[in-house]
Amino acid sequence: MNFLAGAMIAALVGSCIASPGYLKLDLHKQAPLANRLVRRQSSAGSFDAVLTPNQGLEYLVNLTVGTPPQGLAVTLDTGSSDLWIPAASAPFCKKGQCDFGSFDPSSSSTYQVVEQAGFNITYAYPGDTDAGDWGSDTITIDGSAPIDNQQIGVASVLFDHHGVMGVGYDTNEAHNDGPSGVYQSVMDNLVKSGIIDRKAFSLYLNNPEASTGSIVFGGIDTTKYTGDLVALPLQPSPDGVVKEYYVALTGVSFTDSTGKTAPLSPQGYSQATLLDAGTTNTLLTNDVFGALALGFGAVWDAGGTGAYLIPCSLSNGTGTISYSFGGEGGITIQVPLANIVGGQIYTPDDFDDPSGGCMLSMGTTGESGGFSILGDSFLRSAYAVFDLENHVAALAQADENKASTSSIVVFPTGTAVPSATATAMATGTQLTTIKPETQVPEASISGSSLILAGTPTFNLGISSSTAIAGSGPSSLGSSGACNHAPAPTAALVGLGLAAGIMGL
Repeated sequence: MNFLAGAMIAALVGSCIASPGYLKLDLHKQAPLANRLVRRQSSAGSFDAVLTPNQGLEYLVNLTVGTPPQGLAVTLDTGSSDLWIPAASAPFCKKGQCDFGSFDPSSSSTYQVVEQAGFNITYAYPGDTDAGDWGSDTITIDGSAPIDNQQIGVASVLFDHHGVMGVGYDTNEAHNDGPSGVYQSVMDNLVKSGIIDRKAFSLYLNNPEASTGSIVFGGIDTTKYTGDLVALPLQPSPDGVVKEYYVALTGVSFTDSTGKTAPLSPQGYSQATLLDAGTTNTLLTNDVFGALALGFGAVWDAGGTGAYLIPCSLSNGTGTISYSFGGEGGITIQVPLANIVGGQIYTPDDFDDPSGGCMLSMGTTGESGGFSILGDSFLRSAYAVFDLENHVAALAQADENKASTSSIVVFPTGTAVPSATATAMATGTQLTTIKPETQVPEASISGSSLILAGTPTFNLGISSSTAIAGSGPSSLGSSGACNHAPAPTAALVGLGLAAGIMGL
């Protein structure tokens, strides 16, 4: 399979606000960075997927490490649990190619080696391994109070150009030789250090055009959502243990420009689905994705980018995808059509639409298509809460462009999710019978290079004659990163890095 080299946008984290019980960090978008291919693995299996250019916001946390403090930034990832950073001795860093700084252990008086050559994370792309020592040192998170003796991976062998701060479960940590097989993660030590009261956080990515979003460790910002915040029990993996942020997805539908709603999921659908800011696209079971792709008139560009393509003008279309969770008494999150239109891949000269060809920020998990991952193209429409201590998530409809306001409720010790108005108890399982992939039409060529667009079956309220070249919140047209030819054949899934296959 060929892939498109997606252009990442970094989102630096700044403007830390700390008060008793919580730590709030603002998320800021930055310029596109390097590209790479990563295949992600979950408990249900592995799959390939493609990053949509300029949809793949990478959220970076500013850290200091060591004494005296050395500043650097690392990717925030909800799909992993380790903090690792590039070593200054790594060849990339010596050449000045470490995107957001590096760490020199020899310059820190508080650094200690935990296990020499013990750190290793391996991803599915050939050669994609980051490895080095396990160590410990004092860190701060964007100006927070110091956290002493935080275990970190210090990678001197790099494939990726900057590190990761995972905020998942301890059981999802990379292999280490500790007595219990786990160590105190950043989330553990935020509680241990008294910075937050409970191992919980909330995430507000905001829409693609917004300048900022936020994450609140230990609290919920009630100004960032509308309607009810509904708690959902996290679903266990097949071995019966909760290890990742799976919730029960109980329905998917599409409402078109006329207000007509068409159900896309089968009767009785109740599936354990991963909420993961570590994945850019939304990846659905074959039957649901196929219905959406055909409705949008998507075509599969197998011979070029290896991506699903749609006219960029769909970003101005009218329609919403509705995702329902928890069954009766649950919550429905509406995702506008504009949020699933990726960056421009083909100009109007190369694509049979006056607006050009854009990538669809959705896909299927292919042969492993019995599970779903709701990545950033979903989470930008949701306010998401994660309570690791009580194995609960909570969702509400995000109130977009409210980054300038703030009213934070602290997670107290105990079990209640503050501000949650209901708990929906439906459970979901991984599907055992996987339907074959829907045959989305393969892109066809007219003349020497023009790619023919598909025909939507949904009423999207747009005309194919509407010329909006480079349109949409994710267009690369203004950056100069898009030209008449497909980009090199490589791609990234989501935040990359810790979203890959770890050597556990």
